[in-house]
Amino acid sequence: MDLYSFILAGLCLLSVGLNLCFYRALIKRNKNKKDAVQPAVPTIAKADREAETAGYKLNPHLLKNVLNSIQSHAYQSYNALDKLSNVLDYILYESDGKFVDLKEELRFALNLIEINRLKTSPLFNLSIKNKISKENSWHENGQIAPFITINPIENAFMHADLQSENAFISVLFDIRDDHFLLSVSNKIGGHQGNHPLRGGLGNRTFASRLKSIYGPDYELSQTDEDGIYRTELKIKLRAKAD
Repeated sequence: MDLYSFILAGLCLLSVGLNLCFYRALIKRNKNKKDAVQPAVPTIAKADREAETAGYKLNPHLLKNVLNSIQSHAYQSYNALDKLSNVLDYILYESDGKFVDLKEELRFALNLIEINRLKTSPLFNLSIKNKISKENSWHENGQIAPFITINPIENAFMHADLQSENAFISVLFDIRDDHFLLSVSNKIGGHQGNHPLRGGLGNRTFASRLKSIYGPDYELSQTDEDGIYRTELKIKLRAKAD
């Protein structure tokens, strides 16, 4: 069930509950009016009354749980829209040049991961490690080609086995000396016809772009061992011009 269907179902259930409460209140009010003008009749035993009205009772805690779930999904949707807005801002306004600030590309990559996280189960093993300290001078003064992190990250989510018990995606960002490091690994899905190493065009375009921009100043490794696909990217950072 998607988010909108879930919210709609919750609102319908809430509406039914409110209608039942209103209906019961109306019956009670009419009964009180009749009791005021009619002779008293023997009262029904408490146990009998409870059995008689059991079919009309709705647990208010159920409605509260539904409301909490709707609020939770609404927060997740807001958070995802916020990440998507940041990605679009980067695409439209911050990536026009041949190089961009490393911290902006890093923020873009982390937002992209959070958006793709929505495809996975809350229990899915998604490990994100950002070892780039803000105190590192390259974080503030380093530059890198825009969108250079897209291919490894999208490949991981596209080709990962998201269903098996031991499935995982691992992403690591780091800086060593004057080089930016990106390591992405994942368990490959069973559909070998969609294997990342056989995908062809996307990987070839990625490698061609790296060679065109960086020449000898990069290293790219893509391997498949024991069902684990791993991409290792190492790029020499460019110092920001004063």
